[in-house]
Amino acid sequence: MTQDEIEAAAEETLGILRESGAIVENVHVVHISGLHFPMTINKDAIFPHLDRIERLARLLARRLADRSIDIVCGPAMGGLVVGEWLAHELGVMCAFAEHDPNPEPGDIRGRFVLRRGYDELVKGRRVLVVDDIVNTGLSIRQTIDAVRAAGGQVAAAAALVFVGNYEAEALGVDEFFYLLHYDVPTGWSAEECPLCRDGVPVDTRFGHGKEFLAAQKQK
Repeated sequence: MTQDEIEAAAEETLGILRESGAIVENVHVVHISGLHFPMTINKDAIFPHLDRIERLARLLARRLADRSIDIVCGPAMGGLVVGEWLAHELGVMCAFAEHDPNPEPGDIRGRFVLRRGYDELVKGRRVLVVDDIVNTGLSIRQTIDAVRAAGGQVAAAAALVFVGNYEAEALGVDEFFYLLHYDVPTGWSAEECPLCRDGVPVDTRFGHGKEFLAAQKQK
């Protein structure tokens, strides 16, 4: 893709987010990292529209057209959806990581691991690790770690939308591709969250608010 094509893809992606009602502001959302945010991008507003997710996957595939990739692997659930469509566009196989059913103490969910034989599938192959929306990067980093632990070679990381403020090295990869960078406020820990301090209820429609509230009740 040329720079003009990259910018056009970003504009189209933003348009699809807006058309889908995926940009949600003035909420109190908890991400899987445990950080709290005042807005979110609701990927579940996009996924029912197969023409839209197909278009986004096709645009991302164009960014990756010159990369040598054997398998696409994403964290379930959103990364699994994107991974399937992207793998189809690239003409390669697809795998997915899922949460370990036994989370470590203090974690909202278990780490992402490869099961169901996908650990053997990625072994010795060049893997593109992909997610839908990358914020803190926790899910995609854990998936990258799982692929490497299984003997796969992580060729690059990719996402539809990146809402962080860091470089590829922070994910442990040389290259990180995305269609749109959407700037959002920095998240807060539960202890530092001004929304918690002001008594703004955690929104359980998005992110991992339900798990956060359940964990709070157990304390």
